[in-house]
Amino acid sequence: MLHFDFDASEMRRIADEFGASEKQIALAYSRALRRTASNMKTQARKGLRERLGLRSASELRKRLAGFKFNRGSGGDLGGVRMWFGLNDLRASAFKGRPQATPGGASMAGRSVSGGFVAKNRKGQRTIMRRVGRKRYPIAEARLDIEDEAARFIEDEVFDEIDEVFFRNFRAEIRARTIYEVGG
Repeated sequence: MLHFDFDASEMRRIADEFGASEKQIALAYSRALRRTASNMKTQARKGLRERLGLRSASELRKRLAGFKFNRGSGGDLGGVRMWFGLNDLRASAFKGRPQATPGGASMAGRSVSGGFVAKNRKGQRTIMRRVGRKRYPIAEARLDIEDEAARFIEDEVFDEIDEVFFRNFRAEIRARTIYEVGG
């Protein structure tokens, strides 16, 4: 799990610049945190779709859904937990055409040993695998994305979380003090 701490002195400096009260700071922090989490989720979904070579982002949308916001108590302003489901994806979720290879099948530069090319229930060509030792049942092969996705999320998505948070925090403080938006 990744943990991020935002510079409290920078938040205080921005708040003092606009003359914000403690309540306005707490509300702006909460809203900026939610917006930052939403922005990171969107960046991760778009970037992972492109990086992994997926047909659509719908597979990832289901896996980037979990956000848990913690309200702070005392001097703590709270935090957010983000969950990314990085378990294997169906082979048909990837762009490309499945091809039979001597050891199995491959698709989108990923090989599946013991796999074979067949049509799934929707009639799309994909990579299938036998579930047991017999001819049937068969199931669609699943391709591993965990290492590549985790590396992308850590290195490229969360690399700019500070800039995004402080941009959102500044906008929220400004709106709450100058324009007297929300409480």
